[in-house]
Amino acid sequence: MLPNSGYLYYSVDASVDIRASVAATARSRRSTPRNNSSYPIQSTDPAQCRQKRRKLLKQHCLVWGGAASAYSATLECAQFDDDFVEALKVSYPGRSYHGPPTQQCSNCKAIFWNAESVGKEARTSSGSPIYNKCCKGGQIVIPPFLPRPEPLASMARFDGGSVSKKFMKNIRRYNCLFAFSSMGANIDRTMNDGRGPPVFKICGQIHHRIGSLIPPHGRPPKFIQLYVYDTSAEVGNRIASLEREDTIASDLDPTIVQSLVNMLDEHNLFAKQFRMARDRLAGNDTEDFVIRIVGPKNGDPPQYSLPATDQLAMLVVGDFSCEEFERDIIVQKQTGDLDQISALHPAFMALQYPLLFPYAERGWQTGVLYTGATQSAQNAHVKLTMQDYYCYMFHYRRNEPNPYLCYGPLSTQANVDAWACVDENRLKYIMDHQADIRMESIQGICDAISRGSEQGSEVGKMIVLPASYTGGRRYMIQNYHDGIAICREYGPPDFFVTFTCNPKWLEISEAIFEPGQTPADRNDIIVRVFNIKLEELLHDIRCGKPFGPSNAGIIIYRQKNHSFYLHPFVYYLF
Repeated sequence: MLPNSGYLYYSVDASVDIRASVAATARSRRSTPRNNSSYPIQSTDPAQCRQKRRKLLKQHCLVWGGAASAYSATLECAQFDDDFVEALKVSYPGRSYHGPPTQQCSNCKAIFWNAESVGKEARTSSGSPIYNKCCKGGQIVIPPFLPRPEPLASMARFDGGSVSKKFMKNIRRYNCLFAFSSMGANIDRTMNDGRGPPVFKICGQIHHRIGSLIPPHGRPPKFIQLYVYDTSAEVGNRIASLEREDTIASDLDPTIVQSLVNMLDEHNLFAKQFRMARDRLAGNDTEDFVIRIVGPKNGDPPQYSLPATDQLAMLVVGDFSCEEFERDIIVQKQTGDLDQISALHPAFMALQYPLLFPYAERGWQTGVLYTGATQSAQNAHVKLTMQDYYCYMFHYRRNEPNPYLCYGPLSTQANVDAWACVDENRLKYIMDHQADIRMESIQGICDAISRGSEQGSEVGKMIVLPASYTGGRRYMIQNYHDGIAICREYGPPDFFVTFTCNPKWLEISEAIFEPGQTPADRNDIIVRVFNIKLEELLHDIRCGKPFGPSNAGIIIYRQKNHSFYLHPFVYYLF
């Protein structure tokens, strides 16, 4: 794939025969030393020759094939003229266009592009391409979500009427009204200034906490307490419970709130248990009891495959032992403390997003084996990881409701929350396996003295992130050392290319099958199309046709405000 437009840094003659120049370049490259120019550039300054040679090669790259190759542009100015740029745009579909995702996984029915298949020649027995980023070739089997109940099904539409538009615009606020748990995070709200698509950005760690059934004296009810305390004015209490940042410019309809209350009371397992606690408190407010949300034990089947049952959330009356229920979530009757919910609990997401999971569907849990796998000492990688689970969920399947893809800003928030859990799980693994990365070599007293530590309190155990952790300090230093080593061997790079993602690519718009959805609602498609075109660009650079064989290169990725950037540094032998 080649860029649509660009800037040049040197000039050549007014008219250039592209195909003849490329052939001449290929012949001269084989017989010309690296530091000599093989082009008719009238200059004795080596730096200027290098700059002009780079410009001509970029021209060859831009018009290497398709309709644009027959167009001879005027190349005397420092920028492509408008006619040349338009010719490149017209030829774009013929150079880099993959169409809509027409392929379907034979196991889980996830849709994908042919360019995403594993090996272009690999095929299944039926002749279809092989794709394993969704279910790992049938090793992951998760039952589909049930159709959403009313009125959620009719309101959560991108092509609905005025009520649907009002609901989808404020869906994150409506979900906050009914969340059983509170989400603690440093949310950056400065990015949503109206000049772009809505962005949900957090800094630091995410915490999900749950409180008691009854609020402390003198405090208004929030979250789970709204299901139990003063339900005679429930709608008003829920709207008043929003924080100041969430109530600015909001348009919450009390009618919609009441309809959602009725829906959750009828279908949500957690709401039913908390309503039961409300009725029990109304009859005897001195009785001591707790709500127990059951967690899986070793060897238990996956809870997401079990039907909704009262055995997964129950009211426990009388004395109980917290040690006995150490894997469960225990909701006390009245206490001033908040308990943190583990990201490893299957009800972690359902407690925070009741509008995404109206039936209180359970999520990922530890210890679940791949389908058909057996646990043995020789094969340790047989268990479903958290990343495997969410990769499965982040794939679209036709005619199946997907809470992670089809609910606009609320799905975006859930995606950020899910990947924060995945990263937290990785960090916990690193913390628990510090002995495997030879921590003793950087925890000694000599190392502390070399760092300038003078007090004994400054010497202690550190949690070290290995270079394999993306984004960590050692990861950045390792990449820096790699780049410096390449520069020491080959000198400065010949090309510095910036490759960005365009949300208006045809593949992105054609992959949105939900009526009314926009690319801002489907970040998963943007990322996948960007990766497809990225691999195509890297193939064009590495294949040796536009510029010749490359000696070395380094690639830097970064993301900024929904846009993805790629910076390849490429070294060629001229």
